[in-house]
Amino acid sequence: MNYAWEAVLAADQLGIPREEIRYVPVGNGSPYMEIVQEMVNGQGVGEKNVEINPLYRFSREFSQMFDINLEGYGQTREIFFDCCMHCLVRQDLRQGLSKQEYALRFLLQDFLNGVWGKEAKQAVCQFEQGKLRQLLRLILKLYQCGNSRYLFREVMRAVYPGSLVYVSNEAIHQVLVYLGRKPDEREQKRMKFLQDMFLPVSDELYLFWENHFGIMDVEETMVLDKMVLL
Repeated sequence: MNYAWEAVLAADQLGIPREEIRYVPVGNGSPYMEIVQEMVNGQGVGEKNVEINPLYRFSREFSQMFDINLEGYGQTREIFFDCCMHCLVRQDLRQGLSKQEYALRFLLQDFLNGVWGKEAKQAVCQFEQGKLRQLLRLILKLYQCGNSRYLFREVMRAVYPGSLVYVSNEAIHQVLVYLGRKPDEREQKRMKFLQDMFLPVSDELYLFWENHFGIMDVEETMVLDKMVLL
């Protein structure tokens, strides 16, 4: 881990809010790395304070501010440096963003602002960050192609990797889903959101949480006390 923006991505994986990260300027860092850490090849963020060599990339901007001969206003300079680094890191992370990435961010912001309704806002907050990005990408794709049932299968594989989705041979508007997990309140909210978002109103969804329904000639589904009769 070398650059300040890498520390932000590592913090994202740990669930640390970006606004809680504090960039601390230090004078004993390596001239070849921006982040100052004991383990040169370290990949994680040990705490919310990230020590930075302010002269690694921005010597022209910070050289006078952190001149070793300059005394006084130490705390003020550190606060100003922290604010500047937050802005610079944000610009770093925006570089190279595609049109789709911007669309995904606007879409997420609409959800969080309640544009899609209170229930949708609460449901979106139930998804982990990695799965949330996949979900937003498929919602965007839904607008582009409109094949909601196919995308429902794809989003189920992304959010619930062990799930199985079936379409009834007898009734084309019946969709059967096996999840393989307990139906707690969080999972019920997520499934309700996915159903409303991806399935047509005419489709009827049947959820099988812990036990699969029995299928003739498929022994794994015909175990007594571990199957559901349709």
